[in-house]
Amino acid sequence: MPADTLPPRRTQAERVAESDTRMLQAALRLVATRGYSQATLEAIGAESGYSRGLVSHRWGTKDKLLEELVERVIEDFRTGLLARLRGLSGLDAVFCEIDCYLEGMDDPPLSSRAFFVLMLESIGPAPQIREHFARFSRRWHTSLTRTLVKGQQAGSIRADVKAADEARLLIATLRGLRTQSMLDPASSDIARDIAALKNSLTQRLAP
Repeated sequence: MPADTLPPRRTQAERVAESDTRMLQAALRLVATRGYSQATLEAIGAESGYSRGLVSHRWGTKDKLLEELVERVIEDFRTGLLARLRGLSGLDAVFCEIDCYLEGMDDPPLSSRAFFVLMLESIGPAPQIREHFARFSRRWHTSLTRTLVKGQQAGSIRADVKAADEARLLIATLRGLRTQSMLDPASSDIARDIAALKNSLTQRLAP
C-alpha cells in the first residue's frame, strides 16, 4: 500500500480514549449481567481485551471506575431527556420524563440495566457508591419540582398541588415500576403502566 494511502496514525490521546471506552463498556456488560461483585478489575480487563494492570492504572480502584460509569450513564440519560423536553411544559413535560424513564423497560438496554443494578446494590453490598445515586436523586427531584411549579404558574397544573411532594411520589413510582419489570419481566407491560400512570396524573394534577 502506498504511503500516501495509509490511514493516519492515531494520537496517544485517541488510543487512550478508545481503551477507556472499551473498558467502561466491558464494566457495563459485566455489571448488567453479573452484578457489582463480579465486575472485578481482572474481569473487566479480560472482557475488554486488556490487562487488569491497565484498568488499575487508569482508575486505581473498581469503585472509581464504576463511579465514572454511573456518571456517564446519567449524563447520557440527561442529554437525551433535555433534547426531548425542548419546548414542552406542564403535564406534557412530566409525561415526557415518564416516557424517557420507562420506555423500553420490558427489554432494557445494558446501560439502563447496569445503572439500576448498581443503584440497588448501593443500598447493600456497595454503599461506597450510594452518594452518586443520592446526588442524582436530589437533582432529579429539584428539576421535576421546578417543572411542576412552572406548570402551575402557566395554569396547566392545579395551583393547590404540592409540587415537591408530587415530584417525590412520581420518582418513587417510576423506580418501582422499573424494579418490578426487572424482577418479573414475564408479567411486565410497561406500555400499559405508562398509560395508567399518565391517566392517574391527569386526573390528579390537571386543573
